[in-house]
This record gives sequence, structure tokens and C-alpha cells, in this order.
Amino acid sequence: METKVKLYYFTDPLCSHCWALDFSLNRFKMEYKEHLDVITVMGGMIEDGNHFTDLHGKEATEQAEHWQQVGLFYRVPVDKDIWHKNPITSSFPSSIAYLLIREKHPHLATKFLRLVREGTFAFQRNIADKDVLTEMVESLGIEPSEIIKTSFAPSGKKLLEENYRPILELGVTGFPTVIMVNDKNEGIKVTGARNFDTYKKAFAKLTGTEENLDGIKTPTLLEFLKELPTMFYVDIAKTYDLKEDQIDAFIKKELSNVGYVTGFVGKYKYVQLNNAN
Repeated sequence: METKVKLYYFTDPLCSHCWALDFSLNRFKMEYKEHLDVITVMGGMIEDGNHFTDLHGKEATEQAEHWQQVGLFYRVPVDKDIWHKNPITSSFPSSIAYLLIREKHPHLATKFLRLVREGTFAFQRNIADKDVLTEMVESLGIEPSEIIKTSFAPSGKKLLEENYRPILELGVTGFPTVIMVNDKNEGIKVTGARNFDTYKKAFAKLTGTEENLDGIKTPTLLEFLKELPTMFYVDIAKTYDLKEDQIDAFIKKELSNVGYVTGFVGKYKYVQLNNAN
């Protein structure tokens, strides 16, 4: 059955609740990709350091505490110490870089945004830094010079501002927001970080279909890791209905023909493909 739904995703690289949502929404987009037309809109939450009054005192502490609370509430890995060691002053360059990559290399856009998010929240990477963004773009096999130059230039800011249009047209007031619209122009708005089943049910309601359409299947672990550079054990457990003590054996089986590495962010264990893949 041919079913197409427009999915608008309103987000920002520095939105902590968007990080809490990230895996669930990416899984939904991957499973339902044949039935979705995805439009990601970057929100422009923080333009530059002038947004803050003191990033080396009370305000940095408040940001760190907020991130920690979000991590604990949603059970997602968050390393808040970046706000004390190397505060992030802007979400504009990474947002612009995403828009440029989506335009020129659309198949790599989701992977880049995931790199930005996990770098920000889990691995203490300052995504407002040119060198950090350059390394992320290069890791995708893309020549970074023009993308990085534009990401920090007025022309890039203009591109970001043009991207805002759906925010006004659809009355979006916060991030993350997901709006799905069917071919009858009927829509459902989902705000905040929700679980995978929330998006499945919204899709089914909009389309009048069963939740499990023909051809819908959960990606393999290898398929996930080719799209999402890092998979955390908590997400693997939920996705494949595994107990904690089953995950290592599952990974070994699923990735038997490829090289991989594991590590920790705080108490959260993760797996990544190694660079040879």
C-alpha cells in the first residue's frame, strides 16, 4: 500500500530534549522511510555567546544542571561537564552545516546531525568550534572547506533564516516538535521527547492503516550503525527486547563480520563501528 506522510521535525543541536528523542525518532524515520517525506527544520536556539551573560559562572552551572536533569529523567547519556570546561556558544554553525550537507549530500544529513548531537551531549565536543565541525564533516568523506566557511558566514545565517519559515507557518513554539500531515492536509502535532510507539500510533491514525504496514521492519544493528555512528546499550535493549546481560552476545553475533569498539559515557555503554568500516 502506497502511504505517504509529510513529517516536519523542528529541532536544534543544543536542544537537550531533542537528544532525549533522537534515537526513537531516528528509528521511526528509518523503519517508515518508504512512507515518509521528512522535512527537518533547524530552530536557531543560540546565535552566539552574547546569548549568555556569564558562561564561566552561574549560567554555565545552570546549563550543566539542566542537562544532567534531562539525562536522568529520560535515561540518556549526558556529560554536563562541557559547560564547565568548554562552554558551547552557538548552535548556528552546526545548524547551517547540516542544511548545506542536506542540500549537497542528502544521504549523509541524518548521520551528520547525529554526530553533532552525540558529540555535544555525550562526548564533550564543542560544536561551535571550527576545528570540531571540520573533523565531523571530514569523517563523512566530505571536503569541508566550503561548508565550514559558509557555516560561519553571513550567507550561512541567511540560509538558516530561510529555513525558519515552517516554524511560523505551522505555529511551532518549542523544540522538539514533530508534525505529521497526510494527503488530506490533516495533521497531528507531537511535542516533547516521546517514545517510538507514539509516532507509530500518530502515523496509523493519520493514514487509517494498521501500525505494521507491509515492508516495515526493524533495521539490523549494522544498519543502525551505518546511519547512527553510536548506539547505546539502553537503546539496543529497547529496540530488540533484550536484557542487559544479553547485549554483548547480541552485538558479537550481529557484528561478527565487521570491526567494532565499545566504551562508556558515565554509566552508559555504547558500541561503534571502527574506522575501517
